[in-house]
Amino acid sequence: MNNVLLLGRLTKDVELRYNNSQMAIGRFTVAVNRRLTKEKRQEAKANNQPTADFISCVIFGKQAEVLAQYVSKGMRVLVNGRIQTGSYDNKEGQKVYTTEVIVEQFEFIDSNNQHNEGNKQQNNVDDFGMGNAVVNNDSEMPF
Repeated sequence: MNNVLLLGRLTKDVELRYNNSQMAIGRFTVAVNRRLTKEKRQEAKANNQPTADFISCVIFGKQAEVLAQYVSKGMRVLVNGRIQTGSYDNKEGQKVYTTEVIVEQFEFIDSNNQHNEGNKQQNNVDDFGMGNAVVNNDSEMPF
């Protein structure tokens, strides 16, 4: 089974483009903190080692448009999808290998209002830390 669940922050706004058949394609990166103890995190920072992973994601169709419209840099999002690998030859003729998450569902964790106010307010989340807006291919958009 190929299933990925990520909770992290967008490193920049979703890059939204359209292909020849006018289907939306959104590309974004999610910064996901590594599970480290306080001591290990401090040690990693002191040694200039990473404490987060930056994971490339791709989302398609109406979901891409909704994500691009309502989520911006720094906001938290929960994505569910699958890992896809590939390769291509770059301009220098070298083979480049790629790994990205193809997003099938996502949930808003921060609202635009909370994000714009510097996350001063308490997030409206349930016991599992997940917001209540779910967007996937099998249901209607909540907007």
